[in-house]
Amino acid sequence: MADASFFKKEGPFRLQELADISGATLLNSDLSELMIIDVGSLDQAGPGEISFLSNPKYVEVFKTTKASACIISEKQVQHAPEGIAVLVSGDPYKSYAKIAQHFYPAEKSTGEIHPTAVIAPTARIGENVSIGAYSIIGENVRIGRDTIIKNQVSIEEGVKLGRNCIISSQVSLQACHIGDNVTLHSGVRIGCDGFGFAPDPSGHIKIPQLGRVLIGSNVEIGANTAIDRGAGPDTIIGDGCWIDNLCQIGHNVQMGRGCILAAQTGVSGSSVLEDFVVLGGQVGLAGHIKIGMGTQVTAKSGVISDIPPGQVYAGFPARPRKEFFRSIATLSKLSKPKGKKE
Repeated sequence: MADASFFKKEGPFRLQELADISGATLLNSDLSELMIIDVGSLDQAGPGEISFLSNPKYVEVFKTTKASACIISEKQVQHAPEGIAVLVSGDPYKSYAKIAQHFYPAEKSTGEIHPTAVIAPTARIGENVSIGAYSIIGENVRIGRDTIIKNQVSIEEGVKLGRNCIISSQVSLQACHIGDNVTLHSGVRIGCDGFGFAPDPSGHIKIPQLGRVLIGSNVEIGANTAIDRGAGPDTIIGDGCWIDNLCQIGHNVQMGRGCILAAQTGVSGSSVLEDFVVLGGQVGLAGHIKIGMGTQVTAKSGVISDIPPGQVYAGFPARPRKEFFRSIATLSKLSKPKGKKE
């Protein structure tokens, strides 16, 4: 059960209501009125709580769970312990996510503005926007309604921020336009200078970074991630992208819709990620390359050239995953000592 000191919970809810919002089918119709008080993991959930099974490796844990209800796939019904209410879903993880959101909905703006907040007279603040302590809103900033600005946030001149956004503490925004329903976690830096200079033995010469960062709607960006503004062209993050903690996105990068970047990934300047690209943790991309639509790159890979659409790449330098594993197997064989001759 989540700590009530940090997380506000709704409910309880009827089991049938949870089945309806999650798109799952309740097999135990006689338990439709059962009241569910919370969500929990298979090993920790108890009476009155609902859990889920999506990974087959946890089947044995599922068999002994104390949860009152569980969301599972049809093929796992045979393993259900006696007395548990079963909700069958084509995607148990997704169904669980919807139920968890029902119990723990996203934070809503209170419309309160802390007296220590500094707001420029030319800033335009929408209805029901909350602004936390010591936050600074610069000249000509535009903030859409129902947005939450938490403590010690810096929003510099001319920034545009959409509706229903959550900007966590100590975020800094400059030279950027941000869409609706965007969440920026603590320490995010958007619109700082790109890494642009002309190398010179007598002293490197800075190239002014004159572009912006354009972030679409329904985007989430993790803690301490930095996205540099463009050098001339804009840096673009498409609708529906999810970027993990501690990522670096260089100037002029263009990301399409629905891309996913795991923690500590670095995308060098002027690279292009087409729609629905997935980069695993600590992936590094060289500059000026294109990653095709729907491509996946596994963790710790180094990408130095273009990748066609729909591929799965791995290794350094990154190459098709099957080819990478073949090369590893070949090297393993070559490294084994040869047997002694009789």
